[in-house]
Amino acid sequence: MKAAAFYDKRDIRIVDKPVPEPKADEIRVKVEWCGICGSDMHEYEGGPHGVPTMGHSGEHPLTGKSGLPLVLGHEFSGTIDKLGPEVDTEKYKVGERVCVEPIITCGQCKLCHGGFENCCPKMGIIGVADDGGFAEYALARQHRVHFLPDNVSFEVGALIEPLCVAWHAVRQAHFTMGQTALVLGGGPVGLAVLKVLQTVGARSVYVSEVADARKEYAKKSGATEVWDPREVDVVQACKDRGPHGLGVDVTFDCAGVPASIKTAIKAVKPRGTILNVALWDRDVPVSLSDITTGEKVLIGTACMVEAFPAVIQAVSDGRLNTDGLITGKISLDDIVSQGFDAIAAARDKHVKILASPIKR
Repeated sequence: MKAAAFYDKRDIRIVDKPVPEPKADEIRVKVEWCGICGSDMHEYEGGPHGVPTMGHSGEHPLTGKSGLPLVLGHEFSGTIDKLGPEVDTEKYKVGERVCVEPIITCGQCKLCHGGFENCCPKMGIIGVADDGGFAEYALARQHRVHFLPDNVSFEVGALIEPLCVAWHAVRQAHFTMGQTALVLGGGPVGLAVLKVLQTVGARSVYVSEVADARKEYAKKSGATEVWDPREVDVVQACKDRGPHGLGVDVTFDCAGVPASIKTAIKAVKPRGTILNVALWDRDVPVSLSDITTGEKVLIGTACMVEAFPAVIQAVSDGRLNTDGLITGKISLDDIVSQGFDAIAAARDKHVKILASPIKR
């Protein structure tokens, strides 16, 4: 089969690999579309980071994967192509339209049993801990394969995973209808958080973003106001518009830069909630005194838990609008030049680029 294999920093090659055979309770998915995620870009531009390479992070404890090359890609949709010998054949049928929840967990630890499998110490991600969706076929365990309704396209099916990340983040904040929020960063994750906040009935959602193209995406996605932090005092703006002049109810840092987390802490009201959605590759100083004196709550959010069915239903019934999230559709053959390199050269102009191994 054709696959885009990651060999090293800025080295992805289109290669021919054997078609993988599903083991035990695995399902083989014939991939229709797979999205390029920020974490894929992180590997491509500066990696290997999270992938299990010998001499780096070693053999993954659940998949046994070690060493490059590795097929990236964890945001994918497709059709069921083959079932492993232990798969429930009453539930899963060849030809069914599906998307894949890419987390890999042990299922045995206290966190997995407690419903917090996204915090499993051995957790991995398809496309990081094992071969992923930038290929003609990919494998996933049966309970990670979710059916797509007929009115949800394969393209939108490839958006379900990043929307689930946003859904889980909003749920982590205990956000309720009528509250106000600030989203820092108008990239793919920030826009997904914006759309989920709209779905759950936010009264106002403000977005802080510096890139002109992303500011326009946020405006078109329905942000109440979009501010450039170089031109607007975002903290004061939140206080001016928040309940009783105290700030917004919840802030979501999707930018992951020192200035954004500082703003997120200062812009939220006393006893408000700060959600760190961004991935960090460095330590940053934060004002713990602001958190302490205002009894503010700083929460981390990792991947998702039991979000796929809810997000698929919300998309299917029209409550969760995905318009504007897909900004490019390309062939897998062109994933380097028109995908990874295009994003690296003009990251701010793109939200989500999807790649397909199928000739169209």
